[in-house]
Amino acid sequence: MKMVLEEIEGELARFVPDEGPLVLVKKNCLPENYHLGELYEVSIEGERVIAIKPLKKETEERLAKMKQKRAKLLNKKR
Repeated sequence: MKMVLEEIEGELARFVPDEGPLVLVKKNCLPENYHLGELYEVSIEGERVIAIKPLKKETEERLAKMKQKRAKLLNKKR
């Protein structure tokens, strides 16, 4: 399931999926060099997270789309 790493509070990391409820994961389960706002493929079995894989290319693509939308909105105001 694709999720964005939204926040780290204490020893818990909060992931926000494209759909569905938030997922909390122990910070020590995160991959090395994690980044807030980055998209991850989070594999869950039952109630247990079994893998967290960064999706760097898709993160970049989503950011580029958001920048384009923002630029269009700013141009409409002028």
